[in-house]
Amino acid sequence: MLHATLTSLWARKARLLFSALSIVLGVAFVSGSLIFTNLLSSSFDEIVKGGLGDVNVTPESTGIQGFEQSSGPGPLLLSDDDVAAVADLAGVERATGIVSTPLAFPLDRDGRLVAFPGAPGLGMNWHDTPAADGMTGARIIEGRAPAASDEVVVDPATLERAGYTIGDAMEISTPTSGVKTYEVVGSGTYGAGSTAGASYLFFTLEEAREIAQEGRDGYYGLWIDTADGADPEDVADAVAEVLPAGFVAETSDELAAGIEEQLNVGLGFVNTFLLVFAAIALLVATLLILNTFSILVAQRARELALLRALGAKRSQVRNSVLVEALLTGLVGATLGLVVGYGLVWGILAVLDVLSLDLGAAVPTITWQAVAASYAIGVVITTIAAYLPARRAGRTRPVEAMAAAAQSGPERLTSLPIVTGVALIELGLAAIACAIWLDVARPLVWAGVGAALLLIGMVLAAVLVGGPLIWLFGRAYRALFGQIGRLAQLNSVRQPRRTAATAATLMIGLALVTAVAILAASTTTSVRDRLSTDQRGDFTISPVAYQPFDAKVADEARSVDGVEAVYEFYRGATVLGEDPVTLVGLSSDAFERAAAIDLVAGSLRAEGDALPAVIASDVLEREGLALGQLTDLVAPGGQRVTVLVTGIHDEERERLVGDVFVTEETFAQLSDTSLVQQIVVFTTDDADPDAVRSGLAAATEDVPTAVVANVDEFVQARVDQFGQLFTVLYALLALAIVISVLGIVNTLGLSVLERTRELGLLRAVGLTRGQLRRMVTLESVMVATLGACLGVAMGILFGWMLVTLLRDEGIDILVFPWPQLGAFVLLAAGFGVLAAVGPARRAARLNVLEAIATE
Repeated sequence: MLHATLTSLWARKARLLFSALSIVLGVAFVSGSLIFTNLLSSSFDEIVKGGLGDVNVTPESTGIQGFEQSSGPGPLLLSDDDVAAVADLAGVERATGIVSTPLAFPLDRDGRLVAFPGAPGLGMNWHDTPAADGMTGARIIEGRAPAASDEVVVDPATLERAGYTIGDAMEISTPTSGVKTYEVVGSGTYGAGSTAGASYLFFTLEEAREIAQEGRDGYYGLWIDTADGADPEDVADAVAEVLPAGFVAETSDELAAGIEEQLNVGLGFVNTFLLVFAAIALLVATLLILNTFSILVAQRARELALLRALGAKRSQVRNSVLVEALLTGLVGATLGLVVGYGLVWGILAVLDVLSLDLGAAVPTITWQAVAASYAIGVVITTIAAYLPARRAGRTRPVEAMAAAAQSGPERLTSLPIVTGVALIELGLAAIACAIWLDVARPLVWAGVGAALLLIGMVLAAVLVGGPLIWLFGRAYRALFGQIGRLAQLNSVRQPRRTAATAATLMIGLALVTAVAILAASTTTSVRDRLSTDQRGDFTISPVAYQPFDAKVADEARSVDGVEAVYEFYRGATVLGEDPVTLVGLSSDAFERAAAIDLVAGSLRAEGDALPAVIASDVLEREGLALGQLTDLVAPGGQRVTVLVTGIHDEERERLVGDVFVTEETFAQLSDTSLVQQIVVFTTDDADPDAVRSGLAAATEDVPTAVVANVDEFVQARVDQFGQLFTVLYALLALAIVISVLGIVNTLGLSVLERTRELGLLRAVGLTRGQLRRMVTLESVMVATLGACLGVAMGILFGWMLVTLLRDEGIDILVFPWPQLGAFVLLAAGFGVLAAVGPARRAARLNVLEAIATE
């Protein structure tokens, strides 16, 4: 008896710790997201501060020194006289000319491009001017600065990714000079060393001009160190007075504020994204905690009744349960904070594998993360335990002591079910309004409706899932006889518990199913659109989303079997008072190689006028119409007058552009030495393999460009969406993990609760194998019930999302039925796995001790 009592006490503590684990996972997600966002902010702050002078001069259209190539008909450059004029101003300690390009990418030892998608390869002249507020600017970490045209200094992260060390010969792909070989004479970086996936390549001034400006004299911008005591704002105003048109002077604080604002928008989205999944995890964890304390209180009914009989007040009994919950919450929150901190280190390790270097910044546990962790852990657990605690305090001693059959059928009141049904109706009504009525912000209506539907299903799962449980009972009895009958009766005897346990898995699978439908519909829609819109037989596209040398087009034209080659240029200009995206291409390319749905007109010249096709919303904003003249302004201030010869209304075009002009017009407004994409048409009798080989040879000296046929081009774009949805699946896996823990927890507690009953079953002849089978069948029933309800709701949510996003280009609804069926089967498998531990414990019960248990 003593052994059984000690075992019971140990098991209760183990269950409390197991329940705390669910809180640990939810809190870890919240604290981890806050810590990681703070880390990103600190890391990018180091990049910003270490890469700016006290005052910075940049081309007017870019704003961030070195991170964009200047626009204009040839780079807009500062002369030596301009630099000297700035250096002579009062308050200027040092003015350093900067030559920079974001298109210098190193190659590894196998000749492959070392680049993170979207991150620039920053090639610039070496200088040691201090950064803003006296911070360290560019610095040598090891080796020395470049002194000859064939020498380069590379940041340590890029050196490691490329597999080089100091003294090695490194090949570097340059914007217009092809691949050149340099000797690595040192490693260096800006500030604390964060690169966020970019590459830092430092050259001599002459070599930087050669690769960035085709050898032209001048400077892209200026890095200014102010004298001690000088006000940077006053210096910036003075510098602005002597600058030529097209350049601006800004203090580091002004530039940093703009950059920080952009970063905060991005980081805010990341934080919100992570916190949404944290909320999902916490909702599932709350159900698990509620279930756990309901069972624990039921198990202790006799103990609590004895306390009441000895004089304990209702409040004392209730508070004893709440204190237990409070301690569980504190333990869970503490462990969750620690796990969240470790989770951030894990994310950093993954980023390191992906070559996304965040420099010397390390995760820091902030007071916000601590406050959020303990508030969530304690509040969630206390709320989840309140109802069972209140129920325990209100139970009369005689009733509790007389209820010897603690594991008897549960009385189910109708209030939760009625409330659940009402919430389901409200949720469906909100979703219907979002889809079929012209309401403001339909996605918000749909989100509220989905949340109400989820909560309603949790409360009314017993009613909604009743027919499915009945079907399981029929199948179980036919397949497993009396063992199946016992499993089915055990599942329905505690309907609230069964519903709460199934609800944890239901929530997770509802979201996973919705994401699966959204993923299948998105990829199918994108594939269909790209396959329909993609012109030509081959494309030559940038690897790292950066433009490449336009000379490739001339090389491609000389390939045997090539019938036509069309270039697409991309830049920026100003129309009226607002910046717009500019696309340059020939009239033939517009008609043959670009899938633009015209509302009216064309890109054909009328007389001597320069034609332009402009987006309808831009025309409306500027008060323009077909046949009118308007001016486009280049960064240097020069104006080009164009005639509106066409109107397009293509918001989802892969070559997104506000204004389409001919190559000749584009050359007056922007730089045509770099091209964004090339479309190639072959002759009817051409050998595709031979043409591909020829095009590959044409791009051999330009590693930043890749040749692909239409199918490969489309697949590459589709795969990008697949990577995004993989991240979503990984985050939702957390909710599934907690759900499985909930099933394990509930089954284990159920075994403890029915110790006497299981002992009697063993005494009347039930074998260990039959007992294990019975517990396993219960688990499979609960898991499959949750899976079926979850998949059903996920189908509704997926259909809802695709319908609402139809105008965004997701216009083909796809239900991946094999995948959805796999979800249900996988859930049943989870049920089998979840039952392994509880079933084993049930089978190993000592019959006499189990029968003697009170």
